[in-house]
Amino acid sequence: MNPPLNPSSILQTAFGFWNSKVLLTAVEFGVFTKLAGRRLTGAELGAELQLHPRAIADFFDALVAMKFLDREGDGPQAKYFNTPEGDLFLDAASPRYVGGILIMLNARLFQFWNDLPEALRTGRPQNEIKHGQKGMFEVLYSDLPRLEQFMGAMTGLSRANFEAFAEKFDFSKFQTLCDVGGATGLLSTEAAKRHRHLQCTSFDLPEV
Repeated sequence: MNPPLNPSSILQTAFGFWNSKVLLTAVEFGVFTKLAGRRLTGAELGAELQLHPRAIADFFDALVAMKFLDREGDGPQAKYFNTPEGDLFLDAASPRYVGGILIMLNARLFQFWNDLPEALRTGRPQNEIKHGQKGMFEVLYSDLPRLEQFMGAMTGLSRANFEAFAEKFDFSKFQTLCDVGGATGLLSTEAAKRHRHLQCTSFDLPEV
């Protein structure tokens, strides 16, 4: 007998941007960095983040429900703290921080994906070019804060792959490593930490 059909997977996907925006906003506000090694009430954390009191309980409890934060107790005296994953991957001071890509998703790509219907109908770019600016990389390389944001995003996105590559690839037959387009030098750093005999070079454009 076939199970009855239900729309739960459809609705979960359709409302998925709610969860996404809550997490991206939390990273933008530095929620996980503020909570590193601390347990704060909603009022305490909200005050440090300069949030309106009306938003505090719903915002932090949503992060708890989504398992991005933990909570001890109930009501106004409940204390919020990071999950182990939040401490490791979302605290900006952590060496395993991946929040850079989330910041760029929120600041740049979220708005562009809103224009997906127009892109599909017209075939035209929906990024900076649409708004009369230059191409993505021309804009990035002329705006150092945005370039830094982009490099942070790429670092967060690439970290796990670079760590795995540095760990598993047999470098014993090689003396040098050159990473062309090396950005922040993360690949060279991870390889050098594990293979002290390597001479590593990261190469990129002067602005980087």
